[in-house]
Amino acid sequence: MEAHHLHIVSFDVPFPADYGGVIDVFFKIKALSEIGIKVHLHCFQYGRKAAPELNAICETIHYYPRKKIYTGLVSRVPYIVGSRINPDLLERLSSDPYPILFEGLHTCAYLDHPLLKEKIKAVRMHNVEWQYYRGLFDHSTETLKSIYYAVESKRLQRYESVLVHANHIFAISKTETEYLESRYPQTSLIFPFHGVTSRSAEPGIGTYMLYHGNLSVPENEEAVEWLVANVKPESDFPLIIAGKKPGVKMKTMLSGLPGFQLIENPSGSQMDQLIAEAHLHLLPAFQSTGVKLKLVKSLFQGRFVLTNPQMVEGTGLDEVCISFRKPAELLQLIKELRNKPFTQTEIDRRKNLLSGFNDHLSASAIRRVMFSSSPNSLLID
Repeated sequence: MEAHHLHIVSFDVPFPADYGGVIDVFFKIKALSEIGIKVHLHCFQYGRKAAPELNAICETIHYYPRKKIYTGLVSRVPYIVGSRINPDLLERLSSDPYPILFEGLHTCAYLDHPLLKEKIKAVRMHNVEWQYYRGLFDHSTETLKSIYYAVESKRLQRYESVLVHANHIFAISKTETEYLESRYPQTSLIFPFHGVTSRSAEPGIGTYMLYHGNLSVPENEEAVEWLVANVKPESDFPLIIAGKKPGVKMKTMLSGLPGFQLIENPSGSQMDQLIAEAHLHLLPAFQSTGVKLKLVKSLFQGRFVLTNPQMVEGTGLDEVCISFRKPAELLQLIKELRNKPFTQTEIDRRKNLLSGFNDHLSASAIRRVMFSSSPNSLLID
C-alpha cells in the first residue's frame, strides 16, 4: 500500500505536551503516526526549544521563528497570523503533492495562496478565535492588553473568511461546529486528542480537591482568583492548584493562604497522580470556547468533577459532571461530596459519553478526509 504523507503546520512546538493546544497537536501526530501516516511537521518557535522527541513520530520536522515584531495595529492581518508568515514554509508546502493540515487560524497565512490551490487543505480550529479574544477582552483588567484583545478580535473576525479556501474544517466542540458549519458547510466535529489510553479513575475517597491547568493563561488565572475568593478549604481537605508557569501575582496570592497548596510545573506523571488521587475536581470557566482538555483528562482519570455551565457547553459531557452556577452551590456540593465514595457505577456512567474521545478513531477520520477523493465529506464509521 502506498504510504500517506501529510504536512501539519503547528502554531507552536508540540512537545512537551503540557498545555491545551499542543496536547491536541502532539497526540494527533502520535495517533496519525500509529495508523501509518508519515507526518511532515512544521512548527513555529517562540520560547520552546526544538524537540528531538518528535523525531520518533514525524517523517520530517522544520522549525520556523515566530516574528516578535509585527505591524500589528496597522495591519488588517491578525497578529497571531502575521507573525507566522515565513517564505520557507510556503516553499516546502508547495514542493510536493501532499495534503496539508493547518493547526488553528494562527497558521492559515498561506491557506489561500495560489501555489497551494490544487492541494487538499484542512484546518483544525482550536477555538472560534475572534470569540476567544473577545472573551479575553471582556475579562482583561490591563489597559494595553484590553486594547490588543479588542483589535485582534475584530481582525480575526474579518480574517476568518479565509476558511472558504479549506477543503475541510475540523471543529473541536459541538457549539463551535454549529457556528462554523453555518458559515462553512465543509465542517465536521472531531473532539480534542488527549493521549489518555485507559479510563483509570479509581473508586474510593480522596483527601484533597484539585484545580489544574496552564496557570499562565489569563482565563486560568481568573479561575484561580475565583476559587480563592469563594472556596475556603480546610487543612485536612485542601485545594491544590497545580500547573505550569504561575505568575508572581498568583504565587503571592496563594503563599501562606490556609487550605491552599500550589504545585508549580508538575511533571506529566506527577500531574497524572494528582488527578487520579484527588476526590473533587473544581473546574470553573468563564467563557465557552473549545473543549477544555483539563475537563476530558479529569473525567478519564479522576473522581467527582464539579463544573459551571461555561466549562461543559458544547462538549456533551454535562451529564457526567456535577454542575454549579453560584459559589453557594459549589460550597454545598463540596460539603455533600467530601465523604462520599466515588464508585464503579460513576465510572461506568462515563464510558459511553467518553467514547467519542478516542484518539485512534479520530485519526482515522482525519485520514479518510485527507486522502479521500472527496475531501469535502467526512466519512464516519
